[in-house]
Amino acid sequence: MDENKLFEALLDVIPFAAYAVDVDTYEVVYANKKMTENMYAPKEDFCWKKVFGQEEACSWCTIAKLKHREKTYKNDKLITSFFDEATDSWLQTYDELVRWPDGRTVKYSIAVDITEQKEIQADMIQSHTKLAIQTKKLKEANEKLEFLAKKDYLTKVNNRGNFFTLGQELFQNYTKEDTFPLFIAMFDIDKFKSLNDRYGHSVGDQALKLFVHEIQKHLDPKDIFGRLGGEEFALIIDSCCEDKIVEKLEKIRKSVQDMQLHVKDKILSVTVSIGLVKKLPNETLDEVLNRADELMYEAKNNGRNQLKFRI
Repeated sequence: MDENKLFEALLDVIPFAAYAVDVDTYEVVYANKKMTENMYAPKEDFCWKKVFGQEEACSWCTIAKLKHREKTYKNDKLITSFFDEATDSWLQTYDELVRWPDGRTVKYSIAVDITEQKEIQADMIQSHTKLAIQTKKLKEANEKLEFLAKKDYLTKVNNRGNFFTLGQELFQNYTKEDTFPLFIAMFDIDKFKSLNDRYGHSVGDQALKLFVHEIQKHLDPKDIFGRLGGEEFALIIDSCCEDKIVEKLEKIRKSVQDMQLHVKDKILSVTVSIGLVKKLPNETLDEVLNRADELMYEAKNNGRNQLKFRI
C-alpha cells in the first residue's frame, strides 16, 4: 500500500531503532532502517526472534501492559528500560499502541541504547557508595581516637586528662547558690604492688578491670569517675542526698571487698582504701583532691579497707 510505504518512509528517518509488532500475532509488521541494521533473524516472523534473538517471548514485553492500560486507564503509552543480554546493553523503549495503515493494532516502539548513561549512573553510585563507606570508616576512626584520647585504655573509664577536664568544668560552673554540694572521693587498691609482683601484671590488670566494674554498679550518670594512674582512682559526686554519701561509699567499699578474683586454682580478695571530702567554698579541684588523698592514706595507715571522710 502506498499509504504504508509513505508511513514507513517517514519512520525511517528517526535516528533510533523503531519497529512495530502486531499485538495479536506478535508478527513484526515494520522495522525502520536503524532497526533492520541490527536485526537478529530477518527471516523470522515473531518479534522475540526477529528483533531480540530470543527463543521465547521477551520477559520485558509490554504488549499485555499496554492493552491493560488502554482498557483501564485510557492510556496506551509506556516508557520502560531493560537489559538486552544478547547485545549486553541497556535499552529504553518508548512503546504505544497505534492503528497501522492496514487497520491492525500494533505496538510501536522506539528503542534507545542507554548503556552509556547506565554505566555513568553505575559509576556515580559506586563512587557515592565508596564515599559513604570511607566517610563511615573515617567517622568510626575519629570516634575511636576521641575515645582513646579520653578513656583509660585498660578500664575504659575516664583517663586522668579527661577526669580533670570534666571536673574543672564542673567546678567552674559551680556557684555558692548551687543547692547541691560536691563530694570528692579518692580510691587506692590495697597492696596492689604486692599483687602485681606475686601474680604478674595480667592478674593486676584483671583486678583493675574487676574493681572498676564493681564501682560502676553504684555510680549515677552524672558522677565523674576516672583513673588517675596505677591503682588510684577518683570520683566526683554532684548529689542532692548528702546524708547518703557515706552510705554510697561504704557500699562501694564492701562491694570491692566481696568481689572474687580467680587466678588459676585460687580465689583472691581485693580491698580498697577511700578518702571522702566535701568541696569547700572557692576550693579548686586540686585542693579538694589533695584533702581526699590525705584521708585515703589515713585509711591505709589505719589498717586499709576503710573509708575515711570529713564532710
